[in-house]
Amino acid sequence: MSKVTFIGIGEIGNALMHVIGERAAIRAWDKDSSKMEKPISLEESLKGVEIVFLCVPSWVVRDVCKDISPFINQKTYAISLAKGLEEKTLKTMDAVLEECLPQNQPFGVLGGPLLAEELMADLPGIGVLGAKDPIVFSCLQKLFKGSFVRLENASDPRTVALAAVLKNIYAVGLGIAEGLGWGWNGKGWLAAKGLDEMNVIARLLNADERIMAGPAGGGDFFATAMSPDSRNRETGREIAIAGECVKTSEGCRSIASVLELVNDSKQHLPFLLSLDRIINKHEKPKKVFEDLFRSGS
Repeated sequence: MSKVTFIGIGEIGNALMHVIGERAAIRAWDKDSSKMEKPISLEESLKGVEIVFLCVPSWVVRDVCKDISPFINQKTYAISLAKGLEEKTLKTMDAVLEECLPQNQPFGVLGGPLLAEELMADLPGIGVLGAKDPIVFSCLQKLFKGSFVRLENASDPRTVALAAVLKNIYAVGLGIAEGLGWGWNGKGWLAAKGLDEMNVIARLLNADERIMAGPAGGGDFFATAMSPDSRNRETGREIAIAGECVKTSEGCRSIASVLELVNDSKQHLPFLLSLDRIINKHEKPKKVFEDLFRSGS
């Protein structure tokens, strides 16, 4: 039985603990000790662990990696579920892990349509593991075998990490359309725009378009954009109703960073620029989306 530790006891952490159930000896640690059934130290939670899931937001991944590094051995697999860019460096989560974990530490990023509420209800989920070392995938595949989660392998963790960023951004956009009262015709057009721009960005950043179009990108975008359980979709709805961004999400926080990454090519991304106008330039969602639709671009 694998020894597994979850760092961060939120919705996705609890959902994955539910999924692997009796397949592993599970420990969990959170900086908020009230979330732990049995409060233990970080060091104790990581003693002899084979897999550690980092279920924390992108903006704390670097600090968490530094915190756990003294307590994990060289064979521990570190798996990040964060879906954002590091704002100061513009690095994807795989790059942050590689930089902050001990040298040669095996790691991966887990993406794909894995809505926590559905996993808790024993509904199917697809996890896409981006890891350079195939042994990491083999280990996790055994962990999820027989569960409602099917794991797929991708040897390019950077694209899996980037796909997770982009699907959140464009899911916010579909949420705005929902909040504005757009019908399925308009939302269908907007979804196609989102998928197209995700692939444009993949090309601009030399990412794998096949992975971007698969479950890690397109599949997760559809789930996140359409599910009433999606935080990014709900954030978009609230923006439309309030007329401004009153509560941020991973998707909202990533817009400026992605525009900085694509730099001079951002004119090819009218949907993304429209979201930037709403989130960062505080323009009215209704007017911005009307402009986007009328432009036809």
